[in-house]
Amino acid sequence: MVEEKKQIAIPKILTVKALAEASQLPVTQVIRELLKNGVLASINDNIDFETAAIIADDLGFEVISAKEEEGESLGPTQRIMSGEGELRAPVVVVMGHVDHGKTSLLDYIRKTKVVEGESGGITQHIGAYQVEYKNHKITFLDTPGHEAFSTIRAQGARVMDVAILVVAADEGIKPQTIEAIELVRAAKVPFVVAVTKMDKPEANIGRVEQELAAHEIVTEKWGGKDVIVGVSAKTGEGVDELLELVLLQADLAELRAEDTGPATGIVIETRHDHKVGCLVTFLVQQGTLNVGDSFVVGDKHGRIKSMEDANGKRIKSAGPSMPVQLTGFPSSPSVGEQLQVVGSEKEARQVSTQRLKKTTARRVSVKTSDLSHLSSQIRAAHASNLNIVLKADVEGSLEAIKNQISQIKTDKGKINLVGEGLGNVAESDVLAAEGEKAFIVGFKVDVNAPARKLAKKDDIKVLTYDVIYELTDDLTKILLESIQPEKVEMSIGKATVLKIFRDTRNEKIIGMKVVKGKAQKGDRVRFSRGEEFIGEGGIKSIKRLQEEVREASAGDDFGFQVAITEKIKPDDTAEFVHIEYKKVILS
Repeated sequence: MVEEKKQIAIPKILTVKALAEASQLPVTQVIRELLKNGVLASINDNIDFETAAIIADDLGFEVISAKEEEGESLGPTQRIMSGEGELRAPVVVVMGHVDHGKTSLLDYIRKTKVVEGESGGITQHIGAYQVEYKNHKITFLDTPGHEAFSTIRAQGARVMDVAILVVAADEGIKPQTIEAIELVRAAKVPFVVAVTKMDKPEANIGRVEQELAAHEIVTEKWGGKDVIVGVSAKTGEGVDELLELVLLQADLAELRAEDTGPATGIVIETRHDHKVGCLVTFLVQQGTLNVGDSFVVGDKHGRIKSMEDANGKRIKSAGPSMPVQLTGFPSSPSVGEQLQVVGSEKEARQVSTQRLKKTTARRVSVKTSDLSHLSSQIRAAHASNLNIVLKADVEGSLEAIKNQISQIKTDKGKINLVGEGLGNVAESDVLAAEGEKAFIVGFKVDVNAPARKLAKKDDIKVLTYDVIYELTDDLTKILLESIQPEKVEMSIGKATVLKIFRDTRNEKIIGMKVVKGKAQKGDRVRFSRGEEFIGEGGIKSIKRLQEEVREASAGDDFGFQVAITEKIKPDDTAEFVHIEYKKVILS
């Protein structure tokens, strides 16, 4: 019978001392456990909830979130689960294989179902927008690729309420379709399958249903409960039915949110504009966001300077499920980070300073011993290249680091990027690293709790940095140390065996006359009998008469203590070989 772990309640951020008091353990024990997890923190340093949860789990406790302090807003998930707030628009994500009609479908929906009151022929302004169907609003997120959603989910922020899985009627299931299915299942959200390109002559929805059944998506026609609808972005066939099904899934979920009070939400995407600086696409999840609001996002703070809706129209406020584009950020936040409005700029500064202190404590510079251990592991595996999964805070950082890494190479090996992305290190990154025998490198990102735990379990090294040159310096060091040094042999002398003075199983003392060149202690000596090679060993010491010398030179007789097992006889010939190991240098 598994013993149930004792629960302890802790706040979002607490000191090491507070965690020790909550768990009724000595502070030194908690600090030791933190060090095991790569976190260098003293008794009065702050640690976050995720870190505390991992440490507590290792110490035999289960952590639950303590009641929020007065004045702090209740998190979005808690409010929705408690049934408070007003009904809100569902957030829908469309996913599937490339060229299966996702963009065409979204374009058709956007152009024909744009929110009432807006002008026709809207050009999409940001990677998200709202449409209106039968007096109900639906929010669509159109961030390219699936990785952004994987990043958001991995950081604990459930963004999508309903997913639309797109499969082309003329091509069927493809690799990215399977990836989308796995992502939706992992997110545990309801979904509708949209079989696109139904206007094509080769369209075969029956084949698609059969292939979906192989991935445990079974329609009512096949005796299951999953919903599939055929659509065409060209003719509009099935689009109304698809939107009705989306609304039905939303009704069943009874999606709710508080539409008053300070706003909280999720960063969907970021980009940099040379005129206005950082532009952030943001999805409001709770409350109302207003121009002029002070906010905290990660360890940064700022003030909303401007706000635009999905169509580029300037607005002053935005409520739940509404996507907006914001300015007022000192630097780009990570995709998936939660933004929270606070009462004043002073409060925002205090919270961000506290978080920065905590983040800095967690991003302790990697010790030389850790790097050497990593190099040894790679060297032991006889790997000629380093495989890494790279995560960065923003696209600009990612590209800069990739450019730097591409220049770190030797004639014996280089650095291979086997995975890359924006946002914090997630479980998917650890799994990717494990599959490619890689380690993870993060720049200005954190490691979320599940990923940290999985990395520890599977012994996947995670290195995090705040300075690019430190990152590249360490990667260079690891690459050079992990490659086996080049062995260079040089023949430096020859000798003839005169007499065997001592003959043991693993060692011989051999009298030899050096006839050419020289030999030194530590060199190798190779024995031959005619054309036959006998064996070789290392020279442990050299004596001339009774005096130990460092070098034997041509023309004299010497006694050589040699570590060798083979039988050596008088008149055998000997070759002295000096061996050097040349370290690999950058090319």
